[in-house]
Amino acid sequence: RLACHSPQCSGSIRLFRIRAAAAADDAGEAAETPTLYGDWREFRAKLVADAGKVNWASRVSEENSRLLQVQNPSLASEETWAHATTQPEVGGLLLATSDGPAVLSTDKYWQAVVLLVQHSPAGSVGLLLNRPSGLKLGIGRAGLKFGIIGAPAGLQETFAANRVYCGGMVRQDVFHILHGHNLEGAVEVAPGVYVGGEAAAVKAAAGGLIPTDNFKFFCGAMVWEGSQLQQEVDKGAW
Repeated sequence: RLACHSPQCSGSIRLFRIRAAAAADDAGEAAETPTLYGDWREFRAKLVADAGKVNWASRVSEENSRLLQVQNPSLASEETWAHATTQPEVGGLLLATSDGPAVLSTDKYWQAVVLLVQHSPAGSVGLLLNRPSGLKLGIGRAGLKFGIIGAPAGLQETFAANRVYCGGMVRQDVFHILHGHNLEGAVEVAPGVYVGGEAAAVKAAAGGLIPTDNFKFFCGAMVWEGSQLQQEVDKGAW
């Protein structure tokens, strides 16, 4: 379980969605919490390190580090900041453990990486990040066979070549957009990570302001009722 902290982590987040079969959105409001100044990653990592809970130097994979140096030297030069948590948090990542298939009685989530976009006593919602499908967002060959109801004009045309990811096994008629831009209508679930803002995304991408590959689209989501996710975490699935 990795945490990416945001001032909104403790509150419920409105999950912006484009529905393929229904146009109405469910909504919630983010709670107000104190703001931390400076580098939030360094701040939280230092708190954990000072508490003596994590020895990150011993947990850095040399193989992964070498691969990252080849793929993204700039990112590889940054200090390690991700850290384990005992509880799920909005903006954090759920990493499936090797015991996950046995605990969940399914291998559907083998090596799954899930971004948690909503978490409250009522339940949790997450997006599977590493399950790309063979479909593109546009209508036609290798794409969707239908138009997305409720989508802003030009969405499927502008992002026709974008791959559709399986965000989860629940409500696969609902599409979600994830990106790294502070656009109108978007909600920040972690610093620099946003959901929603579809109309602004179309305008920015169609106008050449932001590359279309900066946006990822997901159909479906991971959904947990009540304390179900915490129970799975406690059992060692995540």
